[in-house]
Amino acid sequence: MDRLEGRLQHYDWGSRDALAHLRGASPSGLPEAELWFGAHPTAPATIDRGDGMCLDEVVAAAPDEQLGGAATLRNGTLPFLVKLLAADRPLSLQVHPDREQAAAGHAAEEAAGVAVDAPHRTFVDPHPKPELVVAVSSFRALCGFRQVEEALEVAAAFGLPDEAFSPLGPQGGGAWPEVVERLLASTDEDTARLLGTCEDLLGGPWDATATLVQEVATRSPDDPALMLVPLLVEHHLQEGEALFLGAGVLHAYLGGVAVEVMASSDNVLRAGLTNKHVDIDGVVGAIDPGAPTVAVQQPSSAAHRYDAPAEEFAVWRLAGAGLDVEERRGPEVVVGVHGATRLEGVDALCVGPGEAVWVPHVDGPYRIDAEGIAYRVTVGDGDVPSGRGFPPAPRPTTTNVVDEPR
Repeated sequence: MDRLEGRLQHYDWGSRDALAHLRGASPSGLPEAELWFGAHPTAPATIDRGDGMCLDEVVAAAPDEQLGGAATLRNGTLPFLVKLLAADRPLSLQVHPDREQAAAGHAAEEAAGVAVDAPHRTFVDPHPKPELVVAVSSFRALCGFRQVEEALEVAAAFGLPDEAFSPLGPQGGGAWPEVVERLLASTDEDTARLLGTCEDLLGGPWDATATLVQEVATRSPDDPALMLVPLLVEHHLQEGEALFLGAGVLHAYLGGVAVEVMASSDNVLRAGLTNKHVDIDGVVGAIDPGAPTVAVQQPSSAAHRYDAPAEEFAVWRLAGAGLDVEERRGPEVVVGVHGATRLEGVDALCVGPGEAVWVPHVDGPYRIDAEGIAYRVTVGDGDVPSGRGFPPAPRPTTTNVVDEPR
């Protein structure tokens, strides 16, 4: 096992101090939006061996040893990416394609000769991008549509155009793609009218939704995607609570600090609230009105596995608990978010908040002890992994424990 040096991403929506505070580091002076612990070629983590070798290089040199059976999931590359995310303002409104849409979209853009780094490229790879977001602190997200009856009530209260919602009556929720397409064709006058209505609704029963629309409009007052904001469900997550986002679910993160685990893919279809490429046709085609309602997941035990039906990853939260990981199905990344986290197997390491460890498949069984809170990420499967949860073990006294946390 090896300590991972994560890669910071300085997107403009990022907090300037939240990740630094979590890690006990000095702020860089730039927005620090995400800290990546993975082998994504855009920003691979570095293996702390003193030679500056990146994780993608380590995996490529010996995929079977590093990944085990997971080497078959993404052609010998790490199938998941782990991030710490800190948002100070809303991100783009987006949806992810399913496996078939991703493969077809990628093939079409390849055949059309669209460069991989072209600004209007949508399908950078042929893979889906399911993800799980778990709150480290209070975290807010828009995720999925309101129930039809409630959505029609909201539309009437906010003066959204009746013609956009006419399909919902006869078709029910199956009409959401058509409603989205109509609302994304809204004009500047439509968005201005919405913001005027929001001002009128402040202090009333729709105050929270009106305030949310105003918050999102701060940087995008003319964006037609604003028309969709009142129709989406706002979730307020507390520490340890999670959302799983599968394909076809319209969503936007609004703010806070979280652990985000996703299949390693760059396929994002954006509806708006961004300066990046917006693909309205792609969004409309990807929205799945039959997708399961996204529910807030709460940890039920000290060693809790979240419900994340994805073959690329599985996520465990350890809170004041230990875990003997006996059967290994692939590589693992362990990220600390509070207190000390100790790992002992072939080697032994101790990490603090905002630090991570890479455990290759070849290392075999090992044990995690989290004095505070840590997350274990491995590849997905159809069954609960065979680790057994225990109270934390006493502090290891073996001399090969290295790098005590700050």
